[in-house]
Amino acid sequence: MDPLLAIDIGNTHIKLGLWIDGRWREEWRLSTDVRRTADEYRISLHSLLQQVGLRGVRRCAIASVVPLLTPIFMRVGEVLSELPPVEIQPPGYGMTVDYQPPDSLGADRFVNALAAWRKLGAAVVVVDVGTTATVDAVSWEGHFLGGAIAPGPHFLAQALAQGTAKLPLVAPTIPDLAIGQTTNQAVLVGVGHGFVGMVSELVTRTWKVLGERAPVVVTGGWSQRLLPWLRFPAQLEPQLTLDGLRYAVEWLEAAHG
Repeated sequence: MDPLLAIDIGNTHIKLGLWIDGRWREEWRLSTDVRRTADEYRISLHSLLQQVGLRGVRRCAIASVVPLLTPIFMRVGEVLSELPPVEIQPPGYGMTVDYQPPDSLGADRFVNALAAWRKLGAAVVVVDVGTTATVDAVSWEGHFLGGAIAPGPHFLAQALAQGTAKLPLVAPTIPDLAIGQTTNQAVLVGVGHGFVGMVSELVTRTWKVLGERAPVVVTGGWSQRLLPWLRFPAQLEPQLTLDGLRYAVEWLEAAHG
């Protein structure tokens, strides 16, 4: 399978991972921009590969939640990889999807769940916190049961600023404060700790569906900020989406020889 270029196309960023010799040797981020052409993205990716002495890769695996960019990166993958690029979409790859309809499940949620289930080999709760916050449940048998989608902290801060006349737009964080003594502090407390409380409640409700306090795996751009404030153990997996793409490719290659 080496080298593998995993491409996670998100609403804000495009995360790239280069898998060589059993590890993620490089990781890069690009801004998501639907105005850029396939040629522009191809030049960017080719330049990144050249920096590590590669002209191309054996395989490209793509997960996308930005439909306008999916065909663009498929064309880029055709140029950069020896084998045809693969777009990883639910269902399949050894995991059953109970979501309805299955193909409406976001590719990022699917590959995150696949990676968490493969890593733990057990029922698991997957928390992805970034532009949005998602909390998803996977059973012991590898059934994606469903989950919750909620606004991320930046959306919460923007909603307060845009929906009111006097509240400021602040860069969200989780302050070490119980109450705010200025308006800025009050917004930070409300958004930051409100977000922690929302995620915690969604995890608790997910445990009730699973019938057990299943392990919690946390990923996404806000995961390192969130983790210290959770009142239950959670496993940080910053490369979870990339690992899910890798597992999907491994499954395809095993299934097709």
